[in-house]
Amino acid sequence: MPRDKELFEALTEDTVKRAEEMCASLSTSLGLERRGQTTYYQGAVSDMAADSNRFTKVTVAEAGRERNVTIISDAPLPETRKALLVYRMAPGDDMKYIGIIGAPRSGNRQDDEPGKQYFARFDILQDVRKR
Repeated sequence: MPRDKELFEALTEDTVKRAEEMCASLSTSLGLERRGQTTYYQGAVSDMAADSNRFTKVTVAEAGRERNVTIISDAPLPETRKALLVYRMAPGDDMKYIGIIGAPRSGNRQDDEPGKQYFARFDILQDVRKR
């Protein structure tokens, strides 16, 4: 079975419904901050391998890369090979991806407060938006 098909089948109707609800509740204020060419969006991520399948609010840092983004959270996110990330780029433009969350690290810039923000790479495996 192709890997992409296996990932898509992992989305239950309940997971898709929760992702839709999370997108509906996201703020429509788009650009939170810009550092260089990075744009920040409000979003949420869910570890699909966990029993709870709860969403955790995150900030998504998109720097023009096609296959990965950085996710920023208030607490370290667990590494996982199967996560659902949702965020809103503009009203009606909801992004939904299945991917891998890498090891989290605390902020290392001068204006980052240690222990207040955690950064993790999200490698996009599949775009699961309805088209």
